[in-house]
Amino acid sequence: SKMQWVVLSATVAAAWGAAVPGPANVDVDGTLAERWPSKAPPPPSPQAFVSFNNSFGDSMVLQRDATACFFGVLGTGGTAVDVALTATHSNAVVATGSGGVEAVGDGRGWKACLDKSMPAGGSFTVTATCTGCTNSTPAVINEVTFGDVWYCAGQSNMALPLAHTMSRNISRDNILKGMYSNIRIHGLSGNMNPFQPWSTLKAALSTNADSDLSLFGGFSSTCYYFAESLSDELAKQPGGAPPIGVVHTAWGGSTIEQWLSEDAIAGCSQVTPSPADSEWHVERVLPYVGMTVKGFLWYQGENDMHNYFGNSELKSGYSCLMQTLVEQFRSLWSATPGTTDPNAPFGLVTLAPSGTEGGMSIGTMRWAQTASYGVAPNPALPNVFVAQAYDLGDPWSNDTCYGKVHCHDNSVPPPGGWGFGCDGYCASVRTSNWYMGPIHPRTKKPVGMRLAQVAMPLVYGAQTVGTGPTIAGCSVDSNKITVRFNKTLMGTEAIKVQPYYKGDEVVNGKAYSQLGSKMEVLVNASVFCMQEESVNRMTECRDDGTGKNFSYAVNESAWITVDIATGSAPNELVLDLSRTGGVAYAIRYAWTGDCCSEDPPTSDPCPLASCPVMGTQSNLPANPFVARIEDGKCKCVAPQVCDE
Repeated sequence: SKMQWVVLSATVAAAWGAAVPGPANVDVDGTLAERWPSKAPPPPSPQAFVSFNNSFGDSMVLQRDATACFFGVLGTGGTAVDVALTATHSNAVVATGSGGVEAVGDGRGWKACLDKSMPAGGSFTVTATCTGCTNSTPAVINEVTFGDVWYCAGQSNMALPLAHTMSRNISRDNILKGMYSNIRIHGLSGNMNPFQPWSTLKAALSTNADSDLSLFGGFSSTCYYFAESLSDELAKQPGGAPPIGVVHTAWGGSTIEQWLSEDAIAGCSQVTPSPADSEWHVERVLPYVGMTVKGFLWYQGENDMHNYFGNSELKSGYSCLMQTLVEQFRSLWSATPGTTDPNAPFGLVTLAPSGTEGGMSIGTMRWAQTASYGVAPNPALPNVFVAQAYDLGDPWSNDTCYGKVHCHDNSVPPPGGWGFGCDGYCASVRTSNWYMGPIHPRTKKPVGMRLAQVAMPLVYGAQTVGTGPTIAGCSVDSNKITVRFNKTLMGTEAIKVQPYYKGDEVVNGKAYSQLGSKMEVLVNASVFCMQEESVNRMTECRDDGTGKNFSYAVNESAWITVDIATGSAPNELVLDLSRTGGVAYAIRYAWTGDCCSEDPPTSDPCPLASCPVMGTQSNLPANPFVARIEDGKCKCVAPQVCDE
């Protein structure tokens, strides 16, 4: 609409100096260090001649098979803008477009769309020419290609620079060998990242002899590793991998409310207002809504761990906000017909185990991230794919070495090693340093791989499984519960149970008897709760599953971990109730901790993807779940259904 364009244009005009804000980057030792330039180079004066917005640039990727649009700012006298797409090597004009001008404060904004869509590939020049501008110099962007463009947003685990990940040097070496030349990157500066103009990967690496200090090293790791892994997956398909462009806008420490408009937030109840609400919606979302994209990636939630998780069906809390964010992104980007698909794919990552920020009930937060369905796509989140990260925490985040030895400062190892059996830990963090500790797992390549894996069937039609085993129902029989997983979602897969700690070790005279199955059974019906909060040794239940709250004394034994084994059918899992005496009021899986949190203290790393319940072929982990037991059957909290 015209009004939407006026709002967008105002934002675009402001973006020339303000769309890439951010303080100096903070290193893990807390000192300020200007590791990368903090702002984009200034564009031509918008009052002098036509210019593209900073979201466009040389070497960029435009969305294939859809209408590509351009926008920017021009100055006094301008009445229209014409855009021409020409082939780089022949100068032949292959597409054109023209657009009107809207007044924006002291300047003018413009937008023009090409008159035809383009297939993947090619090399083109885009020229924007102003009619009536005082200075008639055209704006030009070179070496443009067409492919799939993904917009990445969220907070620090999306923003985490590649320099703080374990796989970065493998990627660097592969890029220098000529791999992934189809990937191009662009990003706004923020509190963790530099401004990244559109660039090939080799060009981004060339900005510093030390790859960790290059623009590549400062780019969003989750965003990049998705592109790299998606390229690997698409290379297996007929026609190979197209050009892939990824746009990074994440801001460390941000809440979901900061990425939504105030009107959108108002549609959800039990949301705590903040002066920062909508901040990044204005500065990091709106400047990109005129860019046609393939889809979106979202990794956020840690800074909402103390807020109300809620329920999409009740239109409350984070769950409602998650659904609203997906809807608003799609609505904004598809406002111009023929550009971004109104049902564009949306990928999200659930929180890693270290993402609690001191809050409770992280399992329910992950459930809220799926808009209260426990799996996606679902009726509230159509065409959404989810990468579970509860089993992809940093391998060294839960051992006895973190906090005991201080080897992350790259100091010289003491004679005889670091002690406490921590040489392996120290070798890891000295090679790939933390960014503020385990809250930012350095294992972002596996996250990117999983995102690409679950995107393939939903977005690109691959004949593969798009989610891990998902509860469909259960039945109680004497001293066991048989859990059944959704056969349709599993396809030809079966359930497998990986080895887990059996609760049989004694370390330094202390017995560690809790099982590592991650499967818990509730033996006190009165304390079933979806979101807890501890206050003065009392546990406040903020949500009992219906939106009601109550208080109760802390009871550490209310949930008992039980043994599990595969059942007689490929989609079945059997819970042994001998530890509960046959009592079961509810069950939950992978609701707390990480895959090794019940293990005795150790200086060994926790293996990635080592939680017990997985799919046999996909190796995707089971989606976490919680369900009451009523009349001998499972009953999930609505809107999730698991009563088969």
